[in-house]
Amino acid sequence: MRDDVSDHPALPGGPYVPPALLRNGARGRFLPPPRPAATGTAGGPASSDEAATILGIEPGVVAGARREAGRNGTDLAAELLAAGICDAESIAARIAARLGLSVESIGSGDRIIGVAASDRAALPRLVKTCDARLETKLFLLPRLDGLARLGALLAARPDFARRARVTTDRDVKAALAQQSERQRLRAARESLSATHPRQSARNVLEPAQAMVLTLTFCGLVAAMIHAQAATLAMVHLVAGLFFAAGLCLRLAAVLGRKGSTPRQSEPIEPKPLYSVLVALHRESGVADRLVDALSRLDWPVSRLEIKIVCEADDPDTIRVVEGAIGRRPQFEIVKVPPSEPRTKPKALNFALPLTAGEFLVLYDAEDVPHPGQLREAYARFRCGPPKLACLQAPLVVGNGGNNWLAGIFALEYAALFRRLLPWLGRHGLPMPLGGTSNHFVRAHLLDVGGWDSYNVTEDADLGMRLSRNGYGIETIDLPTMEHAPERLAVWFRQRTRWMKGWMQTYLVHMRQPLLLLRELGVRRFVTFQLLFVGMLASSVAHPLFLGLAGAGLARLVAQGPGSISLGVLLALDLFNAVGGYALFVVLSRQAIGGEEARNLVRYFPLVPVYWMMIAATTLRAFAQLVTDPHRWEKTPHDMAARARPHDARYRLDPRFET
Repeated sequence: MRDDVSDHPALPGGPYVPPALLRNGARGRFLPPPRPAATGTAGGPASSDEAATILGIEPGVVAGARREAGRNGTDLAAELLAAGICDAESIAARIAARLGLSVESIGSGDRIIGVAASDRAALPRLVKTCDARLETKLFLLPRLDGLARLGALLAARPDFARRARVTTDRDVKAALAQQSERQRLRAARESLSATHPRQSARNVLEPAQAMVLTLTFCGLVAAMIHAQAATLAMVHLVAGLFFAAGLCLRLAAVLGRKGSTPRQSEPIEPKPLYSVLVALHRESGVADRLVDALSRLDWPVSRLEIKIVCEADDPDTIRVVEGAIGRRPQFEIVKVPPSEPRTKPKALNFALPLTAGEFLVLYDAEDVPHPGQLREAYARFRCGPPKLACLQAPLVVGNGGNNWLAGIFALEYAALFRRLLPWLGRHGLPMPLGGTSNHFVRAHLLDVGGWDSYNVTEDADLGMRLSRNGYGIETIDLPTMEHAPERLAVWFRQRTRWMKGWMQTYLVHMRQPLLLLRELGVRRFVTFQLLFVGMLASSVAHPLFLGLAGAGLARLVAQGPGSISLGVLLALDLFNAVGGYALFVVLSRQAIGGEEARNLVRYFPLVPVYWMMIAATTLRAFAQLVTDPHRWEKTPHDMAARARPHDARYRLDPRFET
């Protein structure tokens, strides 16, 4: 028996009704329970009639479930659970009755000391526990097709039978989670700061960085004292050129190929296990809608595990989630003990060791993913290169027509997720991930250490770490619908966190710039600088460029042409000011069409106001970086985030037709 409990295989399941199993939607009719027995007819797979007798359901239903198990690479019980024919407790009770054993949960005093698993479906899985009195118990998770052999073993080994009892997979997973809780919490709290401290944002600045910044500041002050005009002109020129270089990156995206990525055909093979993670905190208002959206994902539920990660001291959200998921066995609530830092990546790191999927996708509380998104990602992973680690789905704002703030947010997302990020992915350039709808190869995610619990934009940081480790990031086409903030206060706090996280990410990855250059190469290193410095500097410099361009034009009108250098600076300022707006308009307009365009184009004239607001959030983010770097300002996703929460028209939520 192996003592490595992490080898215990997950057995996901849920209310998925396979078309070949119950084409008319009928449920299996339960028959009288079987008489206890300890043996079967043979050691091989039980016949449909035998399994039907054990479970008390009709043979035709069992035969259909067995066919579905063959297609999905699962077992009979998993498909019966997935179809809602039986629940785990009733299956365990009937198997126990057949074997003459009792059904028992693993108690809090029972410590798991070993898990035995077999790749052959005819052999049972077994969990060995030991309590404070050194009494050992054997908890069995038998497969229906192995009951005859197990019955013979129990009859031949009374000592084995005396210690054996039947339990459910959910109970075993709960016991393993409880036993590993303290270790997982410690690992989640420390995350990269313990394993790769130079890649963690736990410390804002390293001493060498502080020294460089101090010397740079002192040098600028000295230059201002001795040559103020020349220093200002040089800073003006350097900032303007960098801003212009960032615009050239977006110009390349404008001129790049437009259109969807060719769809890949799904491999003809049993579907792998797919894990879904969603972190919730004070989201009782949207939890039921989230569960409904995730229930519509087009993936065999017997090969799907959905973990809703909640804070243990958030009883309202937990209560709503429990009511929404009911007895759907593919859903599970993971409760995170209260601890610092109070961040989303810490919660995800706490839940990550509990996942078992080959692939993993991350969603947010307000998300409504397209039902076919998992299938598209799976096909792309299977047909892509071995080092393809992540696929970013486009995020589409569904409430952009509600007010101007949500409208410009929607335009911003359209330009980013439907034009710029796909262009970066096609050219193998670093990509700052969005905070949701990231599909990962789970092994690659674990290889780079998961998320940084101290970075408040863990998505952007993770994208860079994947690139530094040689992994690829691309995009898919099927979207996730989201809600944008409609209230200024909500938007302001959210954008402050984003800008602070980008500052954290830039400082972390520039701790060893020469190493970063070697890992990324020149082309990707320059792209990183343009993306991150361009985003941060341009948000603050934008009002400055507008002011300088206005002052230069006023001087030109009043005094006529001046020196060549002043003319160059004026031309640069005008290019940056006009080009910034023009490229934003063109990029976002390329990404939208039809009714979406009709709803959103009226907000283009307000983009300058929006960018001025971003400048204010950047200054606030810098202040927070100094005083409270790991503060996570919660973004509400329920009606409190809407501009008119009492207007019934704004209660309509996006939904994909299937």
